Amino acid sequence: MILAVAALFASCNSNKNGNANAVANDSTAVNDSNATDSAKAAGDSLVYEGMVPAADCAGIRYRVAMDAAKKNFSMKEEYMETETKVKETLFEDGTIAPYEKAGKKALKLTTKGNDSYYLMTVDDNTLRMVNEDLEEGVAGNYDLKLAK
Repeated sequence: MILAVAALFASCNSNKNGNANAVANDSTAVNDSNATDSAKAAGDSLVYEGMVPAADCAGIRYRVAMDAAKKNFSMKEEYMETETKVKETLFEDGTIAPYEKAGKKALKLTTKGNDSYYLMTVDDNTLRMVNEDLEEGVAGNYDLKLAK
């Protein structure tokens, strides 16, 4: 189970390289110089934030903005050198679709680079990052809280 979670969230070094390439190849990707917010989703949006554990850095801070219909998203990933110092920032966007496995339901976020993230609803204000089998991580807190 730990390996599945590790594969989903990947360590900072392996995830940086794959996502950096996806961002570099995506002509609509936002870069640090003109990014004011990851909330690129049109109209009213739901924004979830949280920091999750990582193998090779202090953690990964996520900010996920979804349109109100939960069809599209934009995401900011900050790889943390310390709890407060950002080592690297990546931006991604893509589509959201319902996902179900073994009777459990989640949202599947698919980036333009075909990376997938899975979020299960915990309560009205919390989404939890899980792996493809909709299993929760055992190494810490993978919750993203509603910010607005």
